Amino acid sequence: MIIDFLLEMGKLKNIKRAGWVINGIGGESVADHCFRVCILSMLLGDLLRERYKIDMEKLLRIAILHDIAESKIGDIPYEALSYIGEKNKSKAEKKACRDLLKDLKNGERYYSLWEEFEDRKSIEAKIVRAADKLEMMVQCYEYEKEGYDLDQFWNNEFNFRDFKFDIVKEIFGELEKRRKIKK
Repeated sequence: MIIDFLLEMGKLKNIKRAGWVINGIGGESVADHCFRVCILSMLLGDLLRERYKIDMEKLLRIAILHDIAESKIGDIPYEALSYIGEKNKSKAEKKACRDLLKDLKNGERYYSLWEEFEDRKSIEAKIVRAADKLEMMVQCYEYEKEGYDLDQFWNNEFNFRDFKFDIVKEIFGELEKRRKIKK
């Protein structure tokens, strides 16, 4: 039922990004993050279309769907992965997504797109993966400008493992340059 799904997605407006909360910052919701991931995915997709064949509709659908499981399981911070493991997190997210999408007319299609993101199966999924982490680092930069010390985000290779495209590395390099000027 569409209404039930919309109500579940509305929860993302109230679920705070756990990595920020752990660091004493409570502002950004998962929905806030998802919006800018969609914007960034669109921008990256347009820039990368010169080099790759990209299905922009598919890319944007993946961006929209990429964090929907968090409406059921919450935002699990990187630190928690050492305790629960990536496989357990992935298993829980798959079950949550299946449950969320099972009653929608195009639920299987949406699940396939979400799974494509998880498994980095397509160029579109890889672009959204990069946008997901790059958006987090832009937010990190913004929070540091407010006075928070977030060096651990900049020193965690996990945050950059999906930066496979030169344009993403270039944007991130500019962000790092601005950060150094600020310090």
